[in-house]
Amino acid sequence: MPREPRKPNEYLVHLMVEGNHVVDIRFNTIEEVKSWYASKIKPKSDDDDLVSMPMKQEHEILFVRPKRVSAIHVEPVFSSSVEMF
Repeated sequence: MPREPRKPNEYLVHLMVEGNHVVDIRFNTIEEVKSWYASKIKPKSDDDDLVSMPMKQEHEILFVRPKRVSAIHVEPVFSSSVEMF
């Protein structure tokens, strides 16, 4: 019987911004990542206006200019790959 593929516990998006800054944003599903990208980044890729980014930390807000995003790296995170304290 074939094993089911492992399902990531979350997705870590590394947002590389002009000036060599990297910001990490966490999502629960790949669908959330796709929806976020399709609504916040892709249609506004030429905009220099600030757009708010979803942050998991309470009381934390991040604004990014979509035009200044140079790369996006999406990394699946599995519970077995996270150090437990």
